[in-house]
Amino acid sequence: MKSNAKSNLIIIGILFALLPIITTNLSYIMDKGNKSWDTIDDFTLDMDNLKISKISGKIHIDNNWTATKSAGICTGNGTYSEPYVIKDLEINGGDSGSCILIENSDVYFKIENCTLNAGDSHPNAGIRLNNVTKGVLVINNCSFSYIGIYLSHCDNISISGNIANHNHFGIYLSVCNDINISGNTATNNYNGMNLSYCDNAVLSGNIMNKCGLTISGVIEQLKSHNIDVTNLVNGKPLYYYNNEKNLGPDDFLDAGQVLLVNCNDSLISNLNISFSNIAISLYYCYNNIISGNAADNNHYGIYLSLCENSFILGNTASDNNYGICLHDCYNNTISGNTASNNNYWGIYLALCYDNILSGNTANNNSRGIFSTVSSNNIISGNTANDNSFYGIELYFSDYNTVSGNTANNNSFYGIYLFRSRSNTISGNILIGNNECIYEENCIGNTFSDNGDCMYGQGSSGVPIELIILVSVISGGAVIGVVVLLLIRRTRKIVTII
Repeated sequence: MKSNAKSNLIIIGILFALLPIITTNLSYIMDKGNKSWDTIDDFTLDMDNLKISKISGKIHIDNNWTATKSAGICTGNGTYSEPYVIKDLEINGGDSGSCILIENSDVYFKIENCTLNAGDSHPNAGIRLNNVTKGVLVINNCSFSYIGIYLSHCDNISISGNIANHNHFGIYLSVCNDINISGNTATNNYNGMNLSYCDNAVLSGNIMNKCGLTISGVIEQLKSHNIDVTNLVNGKPLYYYNNEKNLGPDDFLDAGQVLLVNCNDSLISNLNISFSNIAISLYYCYNNIISGNAADNNHYGIYLSLCENSFILGNTASDNNYGICLHDCYNNTISGNTASNNNYWGIYLALCYDNILSGNTANNNSRGIFSTVSSNNIISGNTANDNSFYGIELYFSDYNTVSGNTANNNSFYGIYLFRSRSNTISGNILIGNNECIYEENCIGNTFSDNGDCMYGQGSSGVPIELIILVSVISGGAVIGVVVLLLIRRTRKIVTII
């Protein structure tokens, strides 16, 4: 039995290591199959609107525009007044690469009025630009691909009037500067528009339905963007504020999505945001209150990164992929929230310390409350029941207090500790789990008053039940077996070093 348990844990560990890849692709598949995200009617409408243009094979230009022009693929001379132009083409990539791939180009060009379907395998894109400047992408239909339009290490590109529907990513920018994105439509994508480590992006008049905007980068990059309320998410304004103070409810009227960068002393309350990438997200923010919001049916409900001294109170973040997530945050209070029925984690802490999680409900998730590489947090008085893996999990997390929680009827463990040390686990109610507490590769954790769970391990790190069995076998095998069985009946903590 113990060998099987160890084998199962090894498999779970491998799956956990692959989780970022698995969750991305599984979530895409799941959302693509969910009619609330991707409807048959929308699919049919887009197919009816596909342009009838000249059929072409895939195009790859690597700073060889002259040869491309000689082949009859483009017109123009690459100057400001006469850019190279690729237009009126229909390309089906056959799930074997990007339809139009342009690399290492610094001449003026335009891609116009093309219909491009690359297929949904990573990293196929309708249009992909790598290390490119001075381009215009206008009125193209880049749908039914893994990425509709993908720019990497590009500068001075204009993306306007395009359609990017039914992709994993609609429009994705990575390490790009001075990009203008205007008047595009991105519908039924897993991620509508993404700015990753970009500078000086300008977004206006874009429409995102059943998806939204995701940003990442250092504070200087996030503060450099100009994103106004003419961008709509599910027909409602996208609010992107940076360097603001004392924002209040009147600053978020009828929000489709909220993103704050370096904003302090503000109140985000009583919003109802669904079917966005991240309903409410804060980056590099201090002393804010997020209260009474409904952030359901999104990819992330509420997300904080590099934030401190804020309060997340009385929100619901359910039926998302991830409920409430904090990354690299400290001195925050997360209290009285409901984060249930999420596909992965209810409440998630990564690289966080000195936070308080109290009185929250995290039921029917994959994992209820998950802490990774986090320390000195207090997790108390929460309910984490009926999760498909663990109620509360500490993963590479030290010096935390887990007390007075209820974690019942979880499929694996009520509380799981992996490579975590010096945590205090006390006064928890742990009923109906496969094991009430499971401790693996840990040292220095203390346990007390957790119902019927009994604790203790030998100095060698070998489970105490094994030590007792060995010592009693020397006096008689039958007695040893009886003692071992009694211990297993009363003790539901397993320690593997």
